[in-house]
Amino acid sequence: MTNEFFEQLHADPDELTRIFRRDAIMLYGEHLIEQNVPFSFAILDIDNFKLINDNYGHLMGDEVLKVVANSLQKVTDGKGFVGRYGGDEFIFIFPYLVDYDTIWKILFRVLKSSTELVFSDSSITISYTMGCARFPENTTNFDELFTLADKALYRGKVKGRNCFIIYLPEKHANIALQTIREKVYSPIHLHAKIFNFLTNKNRSLDSNIKQAIDFVGPYLLIDHLCVETPNGLEYEYFQPLFKNRKYAPFGIETTEEYVSDNGVFYENTVLGSRHSNSKLYKKFKEQGIYASFICTLRAYGKTFGIIRADMVSVDTGRIWQNEDLVLLENLANIMSLAFYVDSIEK
Repeated sequence: MTNEFFEQLHADPDELTRIFRRDAIMLYGEHLIEQNVPFSFAILDIDNFKLINDNYGHLMGDEVLKVVANSLQKVTDGKGFVGRYGGDEFIFIFPYLVDYDTIWKILFRVLKSSTELVFSDSSITISYTMGCARFPENTTNFDELFTLADKALYRGKVKGRNCFIIYLPEKHANIALQTIREKVYSPIHLHAKIFNFLTNKNRSLDSNIKQAIDFVGPYLLIDHLCVETPNGLEYEYFQPLFKNRKYAPFGIETTEEYVSDNGVFYENTVLGSRHSNSKLYKKFKEQGIYASFICTLRAYGKTFGIIRADMVSVDTGRIWQNEDLVLLENLANIMSLAFYVDSIEK
């Protein structure tokens, strides 16, 4: 990478943390692949960051993010580059470093650096979970490299967090199949709560849906969560910071070609998608949506609308974790049945 190109990437850092922005790191990774430069790519999550915001407030959450970013920049200096993906998620690129033992030692130092952090409230301690994949060892495609690192990250979370996983095909290629029970059953109390919200016969369907949406939205830190029916957007939850933004229906017919066979669509990073010229992605751009989840509300052959989760935080996307997707899909499935029961009882 030329100095001019590198300086261009660094000219517009992340507003809060002052490190590289997500799009700069991603562009750098794509550039390295084009130049056939071997490198390791890693994703880092701050473990249980939501609890910091809930218990100490968002100002303290911002302090944690800034302290962490500064620490990560120092611990990787001379070895690689770190950027903020969004929220409490960070991404790394380590050019020319692909030897397993070498990258293991670097990630180990990153992991242990969390124990040395000092915050204004001394009661706060944090840990990290990381997933890593390597080019060209694991794949020659950047999107696939990202997916493999994300698989490794998820495996680390299933193991109990506060760890790092370097992707190895012999161990992690079938990770989704190996962890399906954990994905379905680990948040069983959350799914039971959603079921109870949506099947409460002492209240109206509208009240039940609103309560479920108002629970899931803040729990998953979603910026905008709503149900879209032929009547428009309904039962909306907003993160307070984004309440006054303009949200508009996508149109159920617009989403139909993008959902999978089970009616689900999600995108970690809307900007730069290969489908950026489509009708749906134009609607994302118009509403400033950077990541999205959509699920069709359908039961017994009847379609009632879609449920959508929008991330609109400026310059951030979201890496939807498996537990996020399972919870949202379960919400959609139970809600679909609630709509169906209500329709036959009228």
